[in-house]
Order: sequence, then structure tokens, then C-alpha cells
Amino acid sequence: MNGQDIRNGASRVRRIVGEVLSQLLNVPVLSGALITFFFFRLPNDLPNRLPGYGWALLFLSIIPLCSLFFYIPGKLKDKARVIRRQRIASFVFMIVSYPIGFLILRLTHAPRIFEAMAITYTLVTLGLILLNFLLHYKASGHAAGVAGPVAALLFLFGLIATPFIALIPLTTWARVNAKGHNIWQTVVGALLSFGITALVLWLYGFLPFQGILH
Repeated sequence: MNGQDIRNGASRVRRIVGEVLSQLLNVPVLSGALITFFFFRLPNDLPNRLPGYGWALLFLSIIPLCSLFFYIPGKLKDKARVIRRQRIASFVFMIVSYPIGFLILRLTHAPRIFEAMAITYTLVTLGLILLNFLLHYKASGHAAGVAGPVAALLFLFGLIATPFIALIPLTTWARVNAKGHNIWQTVVGALLSFGITALVLWLYGFLPFQGILH
């Protein structure tokens, strides 16, 4: 085996690892984890705690997660077309599911943190659609999906949440090696989500480093 074969093999391994990490750090997976964490941080006697969690989990995680079925090739044999199809399906599922989830959470008087997360995900998705489909920039949805939860945890809980920052460069590495994005596309996606998340939490009356129980 010559040096070129070794380099090609290493590149292939990095790409596979990047793709696996990309799926583990998928937006619906992380949103479900974030919502579940908030659920257990809320008092047991808080009104509509359990129904609010159920609605939030359904519309912010489970329904968007269904876009993964579009990875099934079917009659399509071109991997690039399959990935593009799933990417478009993901945006469609999210832009439909997130606003409906927000309305249901609002109408059922769910805990404010669930409602804030629903509007956050709605606005981030709209921002990504603007950048990706109208401006043709291809900002990273994976980076945005990781940066949003990290921003929420940092905003609400402060220094104790700083280890989660490591997920952002990890996502950048995964997306670059999976040949999905370049570094700047992940940076733009992360900054978009970070800024929107912090702004929404502030507008909803949450205070930095004060948790979700104030």
C-alpha cells in the first residue's frame, strides 16, 4: 500500500466518522434531548408540565425526525440526489411542524420554556431557508441545531454549561469531513442560531444564568 492509498483510506474513514457524528448531532435528536432536560428541571406541580412536554417533543423532535426516512434511496441511485432530497424534506418538516407546535403550546398554556424553544426553532429555520434557498449560501443546519441548545444552556445556566461548547467545533469537524459544508458555513449557521436563541430567551423574560425556574 503506497502513501496515496493510505491518505485515501484515512480520508474515507474521516468521512464515515463525520457522517455518523452528523446523524448523532441531528437537529431533532438534540432538540428532543434539550426539551427532555428542561422537563426534568421544571417543578412537578407546574401547570401543564407533562402535556407541554409531550406537545413540544412531538412537534420539535419526533415529527422533524421523520425526514430521515427520505434517506431511503428507493428508485434514486444517486447519493447526492438522495441527500439533497432529505435536506429539502427536513426543512419542509421543520418549517411546518415548528410553527404548529408553537401555536399548540401557546394555546394550551404550556410552560414558557417550551414555547420559547418552539419560536426559536421556527425563527432559526426561517433564517436558514433565507440563507440557503434564497441567497444560496448553504449555511449549516447541523451547526445551527447544535449551537441553539448550547446557547440556551449557556444563557440559562452559565459556566456549568460551558463543556457543551465543545459540541460546536466537533460539529464543524464532522460536517467538513462528511463533505457537507466548509468551516465558514458551519460558523454562519452556529452564529445565526446562537444569536436567535439568546434573543428569544431574553424577550421571553428569562434572565442570564438564572435557570428556568425564576
